Amino acid sequence: MITNAKVLILISAVTVFMSSYFVINPERIAVHAAALETITNAEAVNSAVSAFQEIGALRGVDPIDANAIRNVYVNSLQALTQEVDVNNDLTLDSDVLAAIDEINADNEPKLAAQVIDKTLQRVFYLTILDRVTTVRDAFETASTETLSATWDEAVAAFEAIKGTAARENKVISANRQSIETGDNPALDVQVSTAFERGRAALNKLNSSEDLIEIKIVRQIIRLSLVRAYYIGVLREVEGIVSNRDRDIEEAREKQKEGEVFYRLIEDFITRENVTGSELIKAQLTGNIATVDADAIVSALSRGFIGRVRAELNANETSISDDRGRAMEVSEEALLYANTFLADLEIRLDSARRSTIETALNNLKDASNASDAVNAEQLRQEIESVLVSYEQTLAVSEYEQTMSTPFVDAAVTAFQTIGSLRRQDPVDAQAILNAYTGEMQHLTQIVDGIYLSSMDSDILAAINDISNGQQVPLAVQVIDKTLQRVFALTIYNRATYVLELFDDLTTGELELEWDRAYSAFQAIKSTVARENKVLTANRQSIESGSNPFLDSRVMLALIDGKAAIGSAASNNLVQLAIAREQVILPIVRAFLIGVLREVEGIVENRERDIDEALEKQVEGIYFYRIVEPVIAARHPNGNVRIKSQLAGDLSAVSADQIVSDISRGVIGQINSYLTVYEQSFDTDRTQARWASEVTALYMQILLPDLELRLDATARVKIENALQDLVEASEQSDQSKAHSAQQTIAELISEYENELI
Repeated sequence: MITNAKVLILISAVTVFMSSYFVINPERIAVHAAALETITNAEAVNSAVSAFQEIGALRGVDPIDANAIRNVYVNSLQALTQEVDVNNDLTLDSDVLAAIDEINADNEPKLAAQVIDKTLQRVFYLTILDRVTTVRDAFETASTETLSATWDEAVAAFEAIKGTAARENKVISANRQSIETGDNPALDVQVSTAFERGRAALNKLNSSEDLIEIKIVRQIIRLSLVRAYYIGVLREVEGIVSNRDRDIEEAREKQKEGEVFYRLIEDFITRENVTGSELIKAQLTGNIATVDADAIVSALSRGFIGRVRAELNANETSISDDRGRAMEVSEEALLYANTFLADLEIRLDSARRSTIETALNNLKDASNASDAVNAEQLRQEIESVLVSYEQTLAVSEYEQTMSTPFVDAAVTAFQTIGSLRRQDPVDAQAILNAYTGEMQHLTQIVDGIYLSSMDSDILAAINDISNGQQVPLAVQVIDKTLQRVFALTIYNRATYVLELFDDLTTGELELEWDRAYSAFQAIKSTVARENKVLTANRQSIESGSNPFLDSRVMLALIDGKAAIGSAASNNLVQLAIAREQVILPIVRAFLIGVLREVEGIVENRERDIDEALEKQVEGIYFYRIVEPVIAARHPNGNVRIKSQLAGDLSAVSADQIVSDISRGVIGQINSYLTVYEQSFDTDRTQARWASEVTALYMQILLPDLELRLDATARVKIENALQDLVEASEQSDQSKAHSAQQTIAELISEYENELI
């Protein structure tokens, strides 16, 4: 059990305030488009399908022959996978190869076999989508013969996943605790019929109408398959829940299947329900005991509800002047709704399912007739049912139970200052007026705790604005310093709750956690930023994908609040993990901020010195927020980073800064791995905590590790991290040792590539 004394030791010995998160583009892939030959005929796709089916048979053999699978994959399926990777900025080839290596190493081969199967299903799904999209885009310029050949490739690819599309529906059980079988939507028939409709339209007997038809059938094919994979996710959730108390190995295999299935539909949920998507991923990669069927179904439904609304909005804007577009999006609205209509009926009633289903079908007719008046009424009917349905879902939201007026007032002041500093000219007195009060008081409190001088820095910057001295730099000092105040407030309150968990009442603990939540509102937009990553030539920084760190923090705040009020025996370790899951993504966000300013320095130092200098000031103040972790484990690198962010612009090296951050983070990882190893046999909960935090730190390095090594190395280390966590839960010493060895070897190899 993690006691208060152990918490204090762990905080002082292993955690300094925060880690240094940096991110390098996760879309880097080893295979270049120029090196690939596109699969250009149905016969070649048929060969890939046959290989997929052969692999299916091979993975059912015990023991599984990894070399046989590798031979079939490399000879007949790898080219198609690499093509999909290039077209979609993915690394599915690396995922498959790493899974084959896992089988070869006898590391949970059944799980690895599921990764191969579901990843290859994704390859065929994306192959279908690529082909039908190509037909849509080239419809007006390409010949019927050319279009038909491409269409045939899509039809051929469908044969690989037809069985998945033929499965029965899965729905929430009456008690909301599990998943059960529903009716059969015959999605395989629906897709096959759509292919035939599309084939007929390729004759172009009425070109404009046939193009509309192609657009509609493309959506039917695409979203029917999405629905099939949605059902697949729920099928695996059913398997997790039904097996976790009687067959752990089977439950974990189902969880792995669910995890990889979800990757196929993740983008659809993320667009409208980012926090829900992060919740689903956490449940499909975490402790099987915490998998909540109702929460997963609800998060999926919220995502698809958002997609329905998006299509309804598109219908509203196109109904009067773009009949084809209105018809297409009305079809999409129905297809998205089909994913959750069975659940809607369970939570509401059959009458309201009938109402929304009828309205969605009638909207298609109104769109065909360009009947804007009727369409508006139908959209309102649909929205009314959606609102009622949404209210029945089990949505994960933060519930603030205590009033936090002091922090709230400081947040409001910060937001006011944010508006004022963007004005031209900047009104120094107005900024001072907004700062004076709760914002200044909070700054002074934090100064007193951490022996800093942020209040003096802010007042000096306001004075510079009053005197017209380097105003652009001064406003950045104010903004970044105040963000530091809120970051330290979050860290301080979350740590306080953990340290005094046994000494305070539940209400007192909730108040402090609520204060951390309130403070987070000030910096939420910074935490929500997209990645900034090293360029391929390592000379500068560029934009990467969005890691949705703000949603991760929100989930951790929710989990921490639940742990405070929980009577479970492991509530303290859950709170300790939640604290790290709050703090480390925030640190990562500020490191992304540092790299964003490095990008600005490099881009502007030859053409706009003033802009470059402003970015340099932003960079050094962002870095101050997370400096302690780098200084603790890599002091020389810390000195170099500060020197570059305060010295000659021409000396700023993106690769050097990224390398020094990496070395600091590696030091932190090694510290946590030591805690893991030392506590594995004596304190399993502490080992589990250390494994979770190790994984959080490692996420910093993975994109750059992929850049400097390759995507397969990234996948292998991700697998090892998951094994590290699972080994502590399963008391599996052999698995723990193997995971540690893999991590150590890959980190060593990566470190050798750093400057």
